[in-house]
Amino acid sequence: MSAQIKYKRRKSWNTPGDSHYLTLSTYHKKRYLSDERICKLLAKRINEASKELNFAVLAYVFMPDHVHILVHPHDEICEMEDILKAIKQGPSKSARNKKWTTTNLWESGGGFDSNINNSHARMLAINYIHMNPVRKEMVEYPQEFDWSSSKWYHTDEEGSVKCYHIQEFWS
Repeated sequence: MSAQIKYKRRKSWNTPGDSHYLTLSTYHKKRYLSDERICKLLAKRINEASKELNFAVLAYVFMPDHVHILVHPHDEICEMEDILKAIKQGPSKSARNKKWTTTNLWESGGGFDSNINNSHARMLAINYIHMNPVRKEMVEYPQEFDWSSSKWYHTDEEGSVKCYHIQEFWS
């Protein structure tokens, strides 16, 4: 009798009109995103994926061992699995090919995905994302952290990932 392994699949709800609060963890919580080269790869890939798969980035932060990103698909029919795959695969392969990592960049699976369907919850998610480096005592103020959309929200200084103000969608 052979043992069978059951793998858990992340359940994703692709509800039209919802934004998605995503958290992606690095492989074994390694601090891969402390490397600016990897952050640049990731930012570039998120920008490409948002054009290819027609979604807006409302907020993001790249912490040393994880990423928080709030996305809003423009299309009624959207597969979050495709968005996650597009964001994760490119930087992971590139970082390994360039010998910046010896493992996958990301933990396997889809990470954390929570649907957000109202403006108040979106604002709470944006605040949580932006305050992450402050809670981890990496900076005193969220806009001081380079790999975050917080600076853009406070100063309109464009960051590495193209973002859209929440007011552009719900005013």
